Amino acid sequence: MASGELDFSSGVPLYRQIKEILRREIADGVADPQKPMTEAQLLSRFEVSRAPIRQALMELTSDGYVYRKQGKGTFPARGLRVHRPADVQSGRFYQFLVESGMHPSSKVSTPDWVEPPAEVGQLLGTDEHERLLHFTRLISVEGAPLAEATVYIRAPRDFNPTVQELEESGSAFELLEQGYGITLGRSEHEAWATAATADNAATLGVGVGSPLLVIDTVFRTAGGRPIGWRTALHHAENFKYRFTQ
Repeated sequence: MASGELDFSSGVPLYRQIKEILRREIADGVADPQKPMTEAQLLSRFEVSRAPIRQALMELTSDGYVYRKQGKGTFPARGLRVHRPADVQSGRFYQFLVESGMHPSSKVSTPDWVEPPAEVGQLLGTDEHERLLHFTRLISVEGAPLAEATVYIRAPRDFNPTVQELEESGSAFELLEQGYGITLGRSEHEAWATAATADNAATLGVGVGSPLLVIDTVFRTAGGRPIGWRTALHHAENFKYRFTQ
């Protein structure tokens, strides 16, 4: 069966198959952002009822892959769109991307034990000259850079994950839980906008001065102890973070 065809015997709901086909075409740049996706066009293409077509378009709209222009129709969104739901647990974002079929990849710097910046040490309540595990991570989706994170973790000193382990797992906290039984509880976020520096622009593939979304996070264990801090720079146009109260 071709990748753009429906499998009526698979047991996978038709709207999900249609959504994935259209999502892939949008992500790969096959869908023309100047041409609307009309119900009539999709009905003719997939030869199904209106219900799965409408459900697929509704979810693609919610996920940011398409948008509606009043009186003109539904259009593919330009560029990559990642919407992080509020219920994605801290430290599990990479796994969310995998489960969403976005084919993420991760490039991690060599981990090292360093004294954190004073502000980070204060947030985590570190002792004087205490060293934390430090590394950076660049997450790409569909081959395009999405976010760059700088991470500090208060981990046992014999916790020394390799670059390969960090890249394959997508989360140092997942490795920490597997090796030491240390689980994350709540986390605290601060978000704001900034402009890309020359270094940011080179890493994320944007122009100098382009808008970026910054999210700083303090991670706490299930017992409430601060265990890690991360600052992450995201493409402002490609990433949306949802909060709930």
